[in-house]
Amino acid sequence: MNVRVSAIQGSLRQLGVDAILLNSSEVVPSFNLRYLTGFTGSDASVMITRSGLDLFTDGRYQTQAAQQAPDFRLHVVRRKFDSIARVLRSARVRRVGIEAARVSHEFVTTLQRKLTGVKLVPLNRRFVEGLRIRKSPEEKEKIAGAARIASSACEQLLTSKLEGWTETEVADALETLFRRHGADGVAFDTIVASGERSALPHGKASNKVIRRGELVIIDFGCTFEGYNSDETVTCVVGRASSDQRKMHKAVYEAHMKAIDSLKIGVAPRDVDRVARNSLHEAGYGKWFLHGLGHGLGLEVHEPPYLSPLGKGVIEEGMVFTVEPGVYIEGIGGVRLESLVYMDKSGPELLSRMSKELLQIS
Repeated sequence: MNVRVSAIQGSLRQLGVDAILLNSSEVVPSFNLRYLTGFTGSDASVMITRSGLDLFTDGRYQTQAAQQAPDFRLHVVRRKFDSIARVLRSARVRRVGIEAARVSHEFVTTLQRKLTGVKLVPLNRRFVEGLRIRKSPEEKEKIAGAARIASSACEQLLTSKLEGWTETEVADALETLFRRHGADGVAFDTIVASGERSALPHGKASNKVIRRGELVIIDFGCTFEGYNSDETVTCVVGRASSDQRKMHKAVYEAHMKAIDSLKIGVAPRDVDRVARNSLHEAGYGKWFLHGLGHGLGLEVHEPPYLSPLGKGVIEEGMVFTVEPGVYIEGIGGVRLESLVYMDKSGPELLSRMSKELLQIS
C-alpha cells in the first residue's frame, strides 16, 4: 500500500478522528489529495479510515482515477455528497477530519446537512504537509527537472537584446521557451519588472518598454510532471552604474552567506537572519521587504518558510528558495533567487542561472 496513506491512517487516533476527508475542486484544489493518491483530476473527494480507502469522482475521470489511484475503492458518482454520506454512515464514522484551509464553506455546510450526528473536525494543514515537507528522491528529480528547464530557457532568452522589448514580450518569450524545453506549463505568472518598477517585489510583466541602463528583475518558474521551480535573476541592460553594482553586490553577498549557513538542524529564521544582517551591514537592511525563502514542490509556496517567523529546523530532503532582495522606491531593485535541495552533505543548488551581475548588451 501507499506508504503516505499508511502514515495518515496511523495518525488518525492522534488527530482525534475516525476518518479524514479530502476534497479537490476546480475552485479549491487540494494538493494533499494529489500527494496521497496520485490522482490529478480536477474534481474528487477521498475518504481515509483505518480500514478503508475510498475515492469519489465523476464519469469524466473513471479510467484516470482507476489508473492513478489503484489502492482506493473507486466510486463514480453523480451526487457526490450523497455517496460520501452513505459510505461514512456505513463505516460508522462519528468524527471526520477535514482540511480547514482546502475546503469551501459551501462544501462544509452541504456535507454537514447530509451527516447528522457526525462532527466535522478542522485539521491544521501540517497533518499532511508534515509529510510533504521532505521530498522523496523521485520528487527531487521532478523539481530538479523543472529547474533545469527554467534555467536553460532563461539562459537562452538572455542571449537576446532586451532593450526595446516590453516586459510582457520578455515574459511571453520566456514562457514559450519553457514549453520548447519540455515544461508542462508555467508555475506562476512570470515577473518582469524594469527600471523603477523593479522596486516592486511582485511586479508582474507590463507593457512598459525596457530601456538601456535599467535594472530588470526576472522571476520565473515552470512545472514538470506536476512539480514546480522558482528562480530569479536581476540584470542590467547595458553597462551597470556604480550604484547598481553596489546594490547587486550587497544582495549577492547576502544570498551567498545565507546558502553557506544552511546546515541540517539550523532554524530557518536563523538563515533569514544571516541574510538580513548582511544587508543591514551593507546599508540596505530597511529595503529587504520579505522573508528569505519558502518551500516548493507540488505548490510554489509551501513549508518550510525561511523568515523571521519560520518554524522548525532545516531537514534533509527539504527543497526551498533563497531569495534576498532590495527594493528602493523611485530607483529600482535587485533580487537573486536560487532553488536549494538540502542534502545530508549540505545544500545542493537545483537552479542553474548565474547570480553574478548580468549585463545584457
